[in-house]
Amino acid sequence: MGWPKKPAHHLVPMKHPLSLLLTLSLSLSLLAQNTQESTSTSSPDRDQLIAALMQAADEDALNNAIAQGKKAGLKEQMFLEARFILLINQNDTAGLAKLAPSLEAQLPQYSPDHTMIFGVKEDFESIVHYTKALAALQKNQLPLFKKHITEAYWLSPAHGTQFAPHINAVRLKEAMAKVTLDLERRFENQKQKGQTTSLKEIAGEAPIFLIHFWSPWVETSLLAMPEFHAVAEVLTKHQIPIASFLLAGTSDSRKDADTFLQKDKNVTHGHWLIDPSTSSLASTLRIATFPTVILADQEGRILFNGDPADLALWKKLAQQNPEITPPTIKPVLPENPLQDLPKTQDEDQ
Repeated sequence: MGWPKKPAHHLVPMKHPLSLLLTLSLSLSLLAQNTQESTSTSSPDRDQLIAALMQAADEDALNNAIAQGKKAGLKEQMFLEARFILLINQNDTAGLAKLAPSLEAQLPQYSPDHTMIFGVKEDFESIVHYTKALAALQKNQLPLFKKHITEAYWLSPAHGTQFAPHINAVRLKEAMAKVTLDLERRFENQKQKGQTTSLKEIAGEAPIFLIHFWSPWVETSLLAMPEFHAVAEVLTKHQIPIASFLLAGTSDSRKDADTFLQKDKNVTHGHWLIDPSTSSLASTLRIATFPTVILADQEGRILFNGDPADLALWKKLAQQNPEITPPTIKPVLPENPLQDLPKTQDEDQ
């Protein structure tokens, strides 16, 4: 279980509660502190101060909580932990990287009596290496990143879900640097049966184009459709071509995909193609999660591979046209567009 982080499926930030791990750690820490330490403040006041640190929603709230905590005699270790959690919740990797020296300086003074979330020293030492890994990554020092992220995982395997995305991102970037799309390759057109289309034809004269992957059999793919429609609307407005590829183009999945497209009135943007089961484009581009989009150029080079909510995508788009800005969509869960479809054989069993 990792630390809390920004959700992947929406372009607007959402406030999320702390993870179960942090909640349990906080409860245990409060119990230990209330029974082991004598302070000038009563337990309820101390609890409120610690809760304010842990629940700070922004920099101003955190600074105010720290100021109050210092007056009450709380320890520096608590303030660093609170800042770490805020940066995690904000998905601020640059801020986390800058925090590394302060965390490392605190490590020799670590005390289990002064912690809010790290019950043992190894957990605190783990975040020292984690933030140092992020600092190395910002400087593109990949061997140093690997050293620190490996040490972070070794010290605290329970936080591996927080480390994994950074490792995957590095591997994906290295892999995409070696990929050049065959723009002449032809793919079946899902909406125009019997016809084929190439990426070169889709791109036309546009300097860049977007590839979107989806499946009617993956719930997260369908839940991400409103986000894709919002993205597609922006790109279409700015003449950026779009190609949506259906994964696992079996006969059953094609039928379900056709039914979905007939029901979804927003499916009007771009081209809808079928990714073949052999030498699939999804495999070449290492599609493993939804939503995922690919930004490519006229040479078939990969400019971006990841979540459409990632600001890195919109920075790439803005380089082509400064007027392109990300849409804002509400985190709405739509009705299940496949509720009337027949169940698959696996579901019947």
